[in-house]
Amino acid sequence: MSIFNPMKIYTVHVKPGLENAGQQPVFVGEGFNFFAFVFTFLWALYQRLWVPALLIFGVDFLLLSMNQHHILNHLSLAAIDLGFHILVGFWANDWLRTRLARRGYILADVTAGDNRLRAEQRYFERMLATV
Repeated sequence: MSIFNPMKIYTVHVKPGLENAGQQPVFVGEGFNFFAFVFTFLWALYQRLWVPALLIFGVDFLLLSMNQHHILNHLSLAAIDLGFHILVGFWANDWLRTRLARRGYILADVTAGDNRLRAEQRYFERMLATV
């Protein structure tokens, strides 16, 4: 048994007006997104987040060109790039929620669980209990 509680919080988004909206919710985790931190540009492309992908590409291109023109040394470049990757990791899930909102999804619930499967189970248990 762990002294730390590894509960993760998820926001649940549904598209109103669909007959099966309750059966097809989208779960988005809260907090830091490790995959977005490691694979910034590729993660944004995979998630079809075109504007953030262009932003990430632009910042990476700017940093590389500053390095090639000797405006930044390698240590400064690494520190700035690491800081930018950390920011992307924290912003990633917010970008996902914004994309869902643009597609017409609404925030239906907030749930938590040890992992995503447990969070989904808790959400559906709560949803079925109200029916």
